Amino acid sequence: MKGLEQISLFTTDVEKKTNYLHIVRDGKVMDIPFSQLFDASKYNSMRAISFVASPKFFFEMTKDFEDVQLIIGIEDGNVAGSFATGLEELLAIEKRIQTFESFSEDIQSKLLQDRYQIRYSKKNDPIHSKIYLLEGVNETRVMIGSANFTQTAFSERKQYEELLVFDNSPLFNLYSERYQSIYEETVDYIPEKIRNTLITEPINYIDPDYLYDVLIDEIQKGSIVTEFTESQIEEIKIAEQQYQKEQVEISKLNQVIEIITKKDRKTGNYIIQPINQIDKKKVTLKSTLSRINSKTEEVDSRIFLEYYDSNHLLFKKTEEATLVNFSQESNVHEIKKQLQLIHSFIEAYKIFTVQSDPKTQTRIFEAILYSFISAHVWKMREHYVLDEGRDSVRRNIPLFLVLAGRTSSGKTSALEFISLLLGNINPYMSYEQISKKNMILDLFYTSNVSPILVDEVDSKFFTSTAADKGERLIKDVTNNLEGKHPVFICTTNTTHFDATAQTISRIYYLQIDNTFDKNKQAASSKYLGDIMGQINSSLYQDFTYRLGDLIRHDETFYSPEDFLSIARQIFIEYHEQCNLPLPNWFPKERFDDYIVRGKNIWRELYISNPQAFDLRTDNTIFVRIEELGKRTKREREEIINYLPPESILEDNTVLILNKKIFLNFIDRKEKRSLFKKLFN
Repeated sequence: MKGLEQISLFTTDVEKKTNYLHIVRDGKVMDIPFSQLFDASKYNSMRAISFVASPKFFFEMTKDFEDVQLIIGIEDGNVAGSFATGLEELLAIEKRIQTFESFSEDIQSKLLQDRYQIRYSKKNDPIHSKIYLLEGVNETRVMIGSANFTQTAFSERKQYEELLVFDNSPLFNLYSERYQSIYEETVDYIPEKIRNTLITEPINYIDPDYLYDVLIDEIQKGSIVTEFTESQIEEIKIAEQQYQKEQVEISKLNQVIEIITKKDRKTGNYIIQPINQIDKKKVTLKSTLSRINSKTEEVDSRIFLEYYDSNHLLFKKTEEATLVNFSQESNVHEIKKQLQLIHSFIEAYKIFTVQSDPKTQTRIFEAILYSFISAHVWKMREHYVLDEGRDSVRRNIPLFLVLAGRTSSGKTSALEFISLLLGNINPYMSYEQISKKNMILDLFYTSNVSPILVDEVDSKFFTSTAADKGERLIKDVTNNLEGKHPVFICTTNTTHFDATAQTISRIYYLQIDNTFDKNKQAASSKYLGDIMGQINSSLYQDFTYRLGDLIRHDETFYSPEDFLSIARQIFIEYHEQCNLPLPNWFPKERFDDYIVRGKNIWRELYISNPQAFDLRTDNTIFVRIEELGKRTKREREEIINYLPPESILEDNTVLILNKKIFLNFIDRKEKRSLFKKLFN
């Protein structure tokens, strides 16, 4: 063992720097900063083949070059990238248009002038090469290796990369030829048809006619491979099961392929049909391209609001399928009028209810705040993920708001009022309308950022084990849904409401306890009707304009600890601007109503049924759950769901709790017997 004495797994050398990006220039290891590797003062053109994680990073780093070509490759984790994934990129016309729209006007202008070219494999073959060709007046540089054009590769983020640099080398011509051979197998990633669209106008990529025209134009120009082997078609079908996160996109891809191809009898391959044959299936193809199915579209009564990336404002889709500006400033007089109407509406929960409880008023206004930031929740989640560098944090900003209350607690009136504030003509959808298979999922997978408003959701929805309901649906969309999407605001009955910890952690639950007095029903109905007759969307339009302005100027527009913080701030400013005092029911922080409800329920059970709780000396509690009146499996699950998960040690055939955590949860101390008092 001699000679091994100095070796230790825990030995560290704080002075030694790890060079994750290993740069070798002309045979020598060098530490060259990014600005010198891609020196725009020395080289005026750049041709590159690389995966790009962030278009913003790429364009920022290459903005000073006169001419830039980029062939988009694949990420290192997808070396064995599938045919289906590549084809999905080309046929996802909506996604490619959104990519173009996400660029700044300056970049869009350069793309239209061909100062930038972005290319993609037309054969859908994975491109894993990393080649950088820089050329100046009398200088050339070729760089090859493992490093993609990403911040991760070039900013020392603990990822080992290799980069070989050759200046004025014969290798430049060799790799120029290699680049050109790959270039000839690529097509423009940005559909040519949109290149002539004025960059000052929003592109209506939710219009099925527009999507259809772009696809046909791509086929006619040969931008999409026109022949598929049987194994490739099979791969597309299998991919629907393999890629759960991209299930909807892959499913749409499969449908499009089935519509536009036919099997060639001679070769056995699937070939693109003639345009006149595709045209016969125009209605079906347009429906498929627009993603949402016809049954869902029929019941979707929301105002259609499109989030425009270039200025972070909302645009409204008209009946003529054109987009008009929605987010816009309102005058102080109109803001004050709408604010006073909101005050009057919330006063109804004091004037006409059985108990005069400001807590209910606070929660109603909290729901209004959530509805006002609803069109920007997707943006908050996206920004949070980029800021933290982890997809898992997406779940911390909930997509579901649940207003739970007893009958006659004013939940439905609140939902109707919110709908009018947001500019909807129809108040909301009923749960029966959207409870059919996959309809709720359909509504989430649209670019319409208006919230999905649903009345009287069956409490079984939250505990369902179906793939398109309950925990599986809530976890799926909360964890995986990316890009522009709406939120889900609903009412439900508290009588039988419960949910697993996995579900509760992903929803914002507000409990409306107070009920309206039946003896005042006629008066309250007239009072609320008068208010709702005067409500319009002007305040919401101003709110989204102000929020968009914050985002445009890179100012803070949310807080992970309180995702409604910016809404609270803007409404405080409204009150100050209109010289209105802030009501005593104005919510200052977010609520934990489900936890509080569980605390109250278990405290009462503990006080009323002491014989059911066996407090042991090993810091555990054995709960005789049948003595609590919970005998059926469903009753047992319902009551256990109100416990904090960390307090449960066993809940299979018996219920055993951590004594300290449980007693802290219900704010009780262990009662000590006389025997213990005498001998301790």
